[in-house]
Amino acid sequence: MFFRKMSVKESFNSKKGMIFGFYAYLLVSAVNYFYYLFKESGLFSPTFIFWSGLLAFFLFELILNVKDKLVKKSVKN
Repeated sequence: MFFRKMSVKESFNSKKGMIFGFYAYLLVSAVNYFYYLFKESGLFSPTFIFWSGLLAFFLFELILNVKDKLVKKSVKN
């Protein structure tokens, strides 16, 4: 009712964004863990780790969707 259905391309971009966000979580968590092993304190707060993965997901998905719309628009003209 409130949301429109995603197109196949948008759904594909969302899945790519989820994968990218997951790898961002892995990278930030690994950096934080190895820093903790050497310095006995964490480099990043849990809040930063949480938001970094979410932002990576949404920004990557947005970039892919905008890129696809620009390509579609340029092909149309």
